[in-house]
Amino acid sequence: MDLITSLITFLNVGFFSAIVARFTGANMSVLIMCALLYAGAAPLEAAGIMMTYIVFMRLTMYTQHYPVNYKEFRIFKGWKLAIPVVFILAGLLFYPFAALAVFLAFFISELLYRIYTEMPKDRRMPVSALASRAVIAAVLVTAGFALIQFVPKDWYYAVVGTAIFLLCAFFWWVGQSRRRLEDQWDAVILGSFLPAGFFGFDLSDWIEDMRRTNPCSRLAYNLPFIFLPAFFVAFVAANAFFGIFSFSGLILTFFSALAIRLFGYYQMSGRGKTNLVAVAVTVLAAVTLFLTAPVPTDVSHVIDVFLPTQPVANLFDLF
Repeated sequence: MDLITSLITFLNVGFFSAIVARFTGANMSVLIMCALLYAGAAPLEAAGIMMTYIVFMRLTMYTQHYPVNYKEFRIFKGWKLAIPVVFILAGLLFYPFAALAVFLAFFISELLYRIYTEMPKDRRMPVSALASRAVIAAVLVTAGFALIQFVPKDWYYAVVGTAIFLLCAFFWWVGQSRRRLEDQWDAVILGSFLPAGFFGFDLSDWIEDMRRTNPCSRLAYNLPFIFLPAFFVAFVAANAFFGIFSFSGLILTFFSALAIRLFGYYQMSGRGKTNLVAVAVTVLAAVTLFLTAPVPTDVSHVIDVFLPTQPVANLFDLF
């Protein structure tokens, strides 16, 4: 596949998946993952694209509601701004991905601080509780990503399709009553990070839509403090252990963000009821995988070659 064809492929995947998700409520990350596999992405390649995509797309979505301006920095304000700048410059000299990781960590910390301070106090969880849950989520999503290498390439699409059927059935079942699993809802939220890493699914929107009636659980109102750090850790781990940083994921983010800018984003009601149209469209994406039985062709290679990277361990070979 040549460069122009690859760019058109990622334009179609990112742009039209966002449009379909906008008007149906279907899970956008699931649609994109299915489209990537259909286009010929290999398992680890597709999941690596999704890790990059989810981190940057979540940042895009959250900053629409909580814009981050350098004049309003609260953690790294004044002379403290020099701290991440120094690390970013050092990273550019020795390992460019490290510079990007430092910038993202700095940006995410400022964004989460703003969200936390502007959140109603009765919905805030203690920072220590959020940190412990974010660590669990990060371990699960990273473990899920690491397990992909043990799945045969030619069967990964079938595993993904089956997982989509099961997840849609689960959300349909849960959506029949707001009291179902209300006492275990925090565990459900954390458990969603294992398929998030293994399949590249961002289930945060559907989880937010299925909010339970249990007033004792505040984790459902604090999802940004779990999802952003967890996916960021997985994003860094993908590079550290597998040398993955997907330029294709950035291109996907750009085209999806463009569609969202033009057409908007589907707003979840939070009423805990199943959106049957969203479930049906998501199931249809899985059916397409089984009907086409795609064969991996490394669709992102001609794009990612412009931004080569390597596992962190290989850097020690230079010394």
